[in-house]
Amino acid sequence: MIRIIVSGICGRMGSMVAGLVTSTDDMSLAGGVEIAGHEDVGRTLEELACGAGEDVPVRGSLNAFEDGSFDVLIDFSAPGQAVACAERASRAGKGIVIGTTGLSDVQMNTVRKAATRCPVVVAPNTTLGVNLLFALAGRLARALGDDFDVEIVESHHRNKKDAPSGTAMRLTEIVAAERGLDATAAVRAGRDGLDADRGPGEIGVHSIRAGGIVGRHSLRFISPLESITLEHEAFSREAFARGALSAARFVIGMEPGLYDMIDVLGLNDDRTPDDGSG
Repeated sequence: MIRIIVSGICGRMGSMVAGLVTSTDDMSLAGGVEIAGHEDVGRTLEELACGAGEDVPVRGSLNAFEDGSFDVLIDFSAPGQAVACAERASRAGKGIVIGTTGLSDVQMNTVRKAATRCPVVVAPNTTLGVNLLFALAGRLARALGDDFDVEIVESHHRNKKDAPSGTAMRLTEIVAAERGLDATAAVRAGRDGLDADRGPGEIGVHSIRAGGIVGRHSLRFISPLESITLEHEAFSREAFARGALSAARFVIGMEPGLYDMIDVLGLNDDRTPDDGSG
């Protein structure tokens, strides 16, 4: 039985993950954690985790859990909390799945350091479909020349805080790498004003925040003569939650290192995982 702690358990994704854990035969919910001061700290998982019948309180600190009380941390919270989870997993020598997006370069460096001591899956999107999209994006970027401009449109619900999405940024990294570009420098987020024409090597990224959109990503390669569009849409957060559980199973018994969903899903068997040393 894989014992799971869910960080961000009171959020949309955290509660979905917790509910699935409690209904899965090979997993059990070892606890939930929220940022100290959260209004639900002290409530039980029975109240919060989809009626799972777990009489375990939500904690306000990861230090409330002993090393031997869990096997994997799953984090869908906020960047600072995700880093704290990575450091806690590192100290315990346990696996962690980070689904939180919006981590800064400094925060990612801390996660990389943690990955030298424990297996870490960092996944801006845990769905099967989006990770197939990542694989196809690389193939198309390799096959198509610079005559094809690249535009990415990502759409999410009105309450998503970070933009562009982590998935959109991962797509830009993949395309930029295939074209020998610096991903940060290549991104143009939105267009306005009188100087909105396309610059050389530019990757356009546009964000929509509206209603209850779970997640939609469109990647377009456009030349003066033709266009190719790859698009993925998630209809339910359950798609993300099921992917996170697959990642949790993956880290059990894995060597320390930084992994992603490509590793979890076995979509690139020749890939050498990052050992976390950078």
